[in-house]
Formats: sequence, structure tokens, C-alpha cells
Amino acid sequence: MTKVSVIMPYRNVERYISKALTSLIYQSLEDIEIICINDASTDNSKEIVMQYAKKDKRIKFLNTEQESGQSYARNLGLEIASGEYIGFVDADDWVELDMFEKMYNKAKSADTDITMCMAQLYDDKSQEFYTDDLYSLKSLEKYGDSVFSPEDTKDEILNINVVLWNKIYKREFLEKIGVKFSEGYIYEDMPFFFETYLKAEKINILWESLYYYRRNMSFSTMQNSDKKVYDRIDMAKLTYSILQQASFFPEKQNEILRWLIDDIFHRYTLLEDKYYEEYYNRMREMFIGLNLTEEQKESLKVGYCYDEYCNIISRDYYGFWNFLIEKYKTSNKRIKAAEHKCNLDIKAIKDYLEQYKRESEQEKRQIEEWWKNFSEEERLKEVTRRLQEQSAVLECEFNQKMIKQEYELKKWQAESVRQVKEKLTADYEWKLKEQKQHFMQALNEQKNYYENKYLLVKILLKAYKKLEQLQNKLKKSVKKN
Repeated sequence: MTKVSVIMPYRNVERYISKALTSLIYQSLEDIEIICINDASTDNSKEIVMQYAKKDKRIKFLNTEQESGQSYARNLGLEIASGEYIGFVDADDWVELDMFEKMYNKAKSADTDITMCMAQLYDDKSQEFYTDDLYSLKSLEKYGDSVFSPEDTKDEILNINVVLWNKIYKREFLEKIGVKFSEGYIYEDMPFFFETYLKAEKINILWESLYYYRRNMSFSTMQNSDKKVYDRIDMAKLTYSILQQASFFPEKQNEILRWLIDDIFHRYTLLEDKYYEEYYNRMREMFIGLNLTEEQKESLKVGYCYDEYCNIISRDYYGFWNFLIEKYKTSNKRIKAAEHKCNLDIKAIKDYLEQYKRESEQEKRQIEEWWKNFSEEERLKEVTRRLQEQSAVLECEFNQKMIKQEYELKKWQAESVRQVKEKLTADYEWKLKEQKQHFMQALNEQKNYYENKYLLVKILLKAYKKLEQLQNKLKKSVKKN
């Protein structure tokens, strides 16, 4: 039996894959198999791997005809892996030449289900190496070289790095629990980690940095994922359901909820503007669906985004940005929040004007249709009656809307003064001015609409009085004759 199977899916990584493969084929542990799964690459990645495979029979090559995602590729690798232990390497990273020998020996010495190691990070732009507590497994330092279980680490479990590539898994253990990656998603490593970790009986750590994780590349899964950014919410839901099965869940439930909510909102702050609204609506649906008790909500107060959570479940998307502007009034984040809110207001006014235009056209068609069904005298009487009934309603509605619009305008004028005092960018001042012009245009159109309505009422009432006077004269003339 092969000692270690290394699974490496790849797509369009021709710039980096040679370094990854070189670090694998020259491993000090020769008894390994390298399973490379091409996920329909459109660059030269496939050809590069095939050249390596011709020279090294330990490389197994799989190919997908159409892009299926990293999860699907990893599942293919798991199906054919024959190693005693299984490891994962991303095709844009690389490893120390003795990584899998040291990891295998560490795992075998204690017959563990999972063995982890430390990792270093490499900035592809600055070409500098660095590390942090998450990748150096700082939270697990106290366990040293001992073998531990998930129950032992219940206080640290939410601070363990969930990545795949700094771990090797006993294949017999993975087959026993029947774990698979969630296909069609990114962030699939998070539920995979918790499902395997919580079901493992023995875990240990090799305290050496053996893996090099490349960051800040010209491309990345996150940058090229488009709407896949929403997968974080689905994977978080799945992870929460997995954690609910842990023996220590009742004890750690409030802490897990804080971790989950903080993680989901933190991802929201990293998104591009075009993803904000859809992500917000999905995040809000998830938070509401948690159905937290008042006691659980109270426990969230120690979380860093407690205020955000409360406002997300109680406000719509537009209202939430009002809250952010107020919260960030002493922070540089206010500029971004206020700019986005200004764009929302402009869009809302445009939508209102479009809706007003559609409703006006519909009302016009209804009046024309109604007009055809009456004689001239009946039309005049019916119009007069209807307008008299609507007059009071229109006056009340007009006054209410005028007051509301004037209040909103004053509020934005005050906001403009505050923004000037805070020396915001000239770009934001221009946007605020443009928003005010749209606001005034909408206000004037609405005012003209109601003034025209009242003018029509006056004209028709006057015509109706003239008609009554004419009828009275005719009646008097008939009596005299």
C-alpha cells in the first residue's frame, strides 16, 4: 500500500504549477502517489502536468471536460486514492521536500486520524514570507507533542485553521465516516474540516512549518468566483449543523453562534459593492432563521458585531446603511458607507420616478376608457362627484408628502453640512449635490402633479356651476312663457 496520496486539483495555474509539482516529485518520501485533477483548464496547465506525468509514474492524471469546481475534483481524487494517508496541496502553493515523510512518521507513531503541521505565508506581490497565529497553530500550543481529541480542544476549536493542506488524514478513517466535499461551492474546506475533526479520535501536531501558502496573486478563487461569494453563507449553515452534533455543543452554543455571526458579517465587509445587497438579504434571512432566544441574543453582546446583528434582523438593506453611516461617523469607513448610501438614494428616486410614470400612464388609460362610457352631461357630473370625493384625500396626502419630502431635504442638507465639516472627498460632495438635484426634481414633479389635480377640480366645479345657472335660467324662461 502506498504510504501517502497527495490530491492536487488545478485550473489555469500555468504560472505556479511547476513549482508545486517539483516540490512533490522530489519528496524524501518516495512511496507516494500524486493525483492531479485538471478542472477544464484553458491555459497550458494541463500540458505542463502531462509532461511531468510522462517522467514520473507516481503522477496520476484525471481530466474533466467542463469546469466542475474544486470540490468535485477533490472528490474524484478521494475515490481513486490508495494511500494509507491522504494529503492535499493547492496547485499555486508548494511544500518542503520532507513534508510528507515527516507528517507520515508523526501520524504513524501515534496512529492518528489527523495530523497537522504549521505553515508559512508568501506574498506573491511583495515576495516576502510571513506567518500569523492562525497558520502557526498558536491556539493549540499547550498540547505540544501529545495526542488529543476534539473534546480536549473544545475551548480552542473555533480558532483552529480549517484549511486542508496543512493536514494529512488516515484514508481508512475518511472512508469509515463517508465524508465528501460539498460540490458546487467554494469555502467547502470549512464543513469538511469540522466534520472530520469532530469525528476523529486521535489528533496530533508536527510543530514545523512545512507548507507554503501563496497569497495576493493576480488571480484567486475569491476574485474570480462572481456570485460564488454567497457560498460562504451556505457553507456556514452546513458547518453550524455539523457543530450541533458535537457532544460539547450545548455548553459552547452561544460561543459558536457569536463565531458564526461574526464570520458571516466579516465576509460582508470584504465584498465588492455589486454583491452587497444580495449577500445582505441572504445574511439577514440566515440570521432570522437562527430563531435565537432573548438569552442567546444577550450572550451575543460580547461579539464584535452585536450591533450589526441587531440592525440586520430589524432593518431592510436601505435602512441598514443608514445605521452604518451613523455608526461610522467618527471613522474613515463613513466615507464608503455614505457614498454607498448616496448611490442607493439616487437609485431609489429613479425607481420612484419610473413607477410614477407607469402609474400615470395606467391612470390615463383608465380615464380614457371610463370617458367613453358616459354622455357629455353624465361625464361632467361623474367627474365632479369623483373629484369632490377625492379632494379631501388629495389635500391630506399632498400635505403629508410635502412635509415628509421637506423633512428629508432638510435632513440631507444638514448631512451635507456635516460632511463638509468632516472634509470628505470632492467626489462625495458632487454625488451629494447630484442626489439633491434629483430630490428637488422629484419634489417639483410631485408638486406640479397635485397642483394640476386641484386646477382641474376648480375648472370642473366652475363649469358645473355655469351649467346649473344655465338650467335655472331655462326653467325661469319656460315658466314665464
